[in-house]
Amino acid sequence: MSVIRLALAQQPAPDDPSGRLSLLRQWCEAAAADGAHLLLLPEMWSTGYAPERMNAAHAWGDDEAILAEISQLADGLGLAIGFTYLARRDGALRNRLRLYGADGSVALQYDKVHVCDFTDGTETALQGGDGFVCADVELGGETVRIGAMICFDREFPESGRSLMRQGAELALVPNACPMREDAELGDVRLQQLRGRALENRFAVALCNYPAPQYDGASCLIDARGHLLAVAGEQTQLLSADLDLTALRRWRAEQDEVWGPDAQRPSCYR
Repeated sequence: MSVIRLALAQQPAPDDPSGRLSLLRQWCEAAAADGAHLLLLPEMWSTGYAPERMNAAHAWGDDEAILAEISQLADGLGLAIGFTYLARRDGALRNRLRLYGADGSVALQYDKVHVCDFTDGTETALQGGDGFVCADVELGGETVRIGAMICFDREFPESGRSLMRQGAELALVPNACPMREDAELGDVRLQQLRGRALENRFAVALCNYPAPQYDGASCLIDARGHLLAVAGEQTQLLSADLDLTALRRWRAEQDEVWGPDAQRPSCYR
């Protein structure tokens, strides 16, 4: 049985930017000590997803010093780190996930495609990404096909399907919104995400902000849509195991029935 261990850092960002790296190091060390192979942060953690910081003054280019330090942290601990930040690209601002591999290299980089323009102007200064991407990433001796969706991206079926068609086995979802206790939707977003996992036959790891900013519910969902682990609303480092052997067996079984691209049988056409 092949198993990878994920750590979801359901943690607020520090108000003082100088405390970011030391706090991240603390979580990464705890995750590595617990046997985790990958740690994921909530959406745009470099700004704490704060509207007043979503501007050029708080954006980072590729030469930002802290990014090199995070690379060294990943390499030193042998831990993949899914770091989220407000990025600067050719003068435009983007909502970015950069996944550092356990050797410190950039294994995957993804910019949020579906930028929100309905949250009191929070993301209106941002540019959407160019498309959905996947990469083969070494985790715990296993090569895992990983893709990403950031928050609002997961609301669109096409996002998950794009990753599925690229062979994604695990979708990373940094998040910043109510998942379980939305005033209008209740827990619909959480249940919708379970559907995304099932319909595309990949696992999903979502990391959200805790209360009082949002309502937590960071979680790991398997390829059948089962909740393997889900956090409460408070600050925590949630660890959960994903059985790759079971996931791959399930995918193979479903491919035999539906085809590798989930094409419908003729009776439904």
